[in-house]
Amino acid sequence: MLPVRKVRARPHGILWEGRSLLDDAPIVAVITSGSSNVKTGPMSQVWILRQDVAPHEAKRKGLDFSICGHCAMRAGCYVVTFQGPRSVWEAYRAGRYQLIGPDAFEGAVVRWGAYGDPALLPAELVQACNARAALWTGYTHQHGHAWARWARGIFMASVETAAQERKLRALGWGTFRAGLRDGSDQGDAVLCANERTGETCLECRLCDGGPRSIYIPAHGAGAKAVPAERLKQRRAT
Repeated sequence: MLPVRKVRARPHGILWEGRSLLDDAPIVAVITSGSSNVKTGPMSQVWILRQDVAPHEAKRKGLDFSICGHCAMRAGCYVVTFQGPRSVWEAYRAGRYQLIGPDAFEGAVVRWGAYGDPALLPAELVQACNARAALWTGYTHQHGHAWARWARGIFMASVETAAQERKLRALGWGTFRAGLRDGSDQGDAVLCANERTGETCLECRLCDGGPRSIYIPAHGAGAKAVPAERLKQRRAT
């Protein structure tokens, strides 16, 4: 286990407001200063949300496409939208956050995309924030878009199959893949440290966009929605 770096900053506020590259809808990126998530550890969390629609309503109406795109896990996402994302959105709408800049990230540990896809944010903003941060994690499903190529080497490409994993690795991406519940399709990928040893993301630090393949078996409330599990069920019927 690597020594855990001391968290020297806890940025909190609005990072950016703009239009979605997917459908031109108004979206916002908010960072909150900490988390009780036992898997990630106390990392600052970046949420990408619709500005104009509460997250649980956006999901119900299909408007979450603006911040999730064609993510294969949209229907079964493990993020409970009427809890954390809704609380952040309501605080944003109530004017409780102030605009902050990259300087607030000095020494921070950041989880890009507690909800929503961070590749939708301006490359220059993310790069400036990460240049000051102590470490970060992040994942994107937008790797098929030319405009998201800047995220290679910064965020992990979320993939659904071992073939896609190999393809994206050949293109220089680090990958993260959720597979079968029994872990039988892990292949050559490295098992997520939280599954392997109980390490938190803060302790592990492998999901920083580096050229490696990380794997995790389907788990939790969204396990049935993992593409590998859905395909397995279809073949069994």
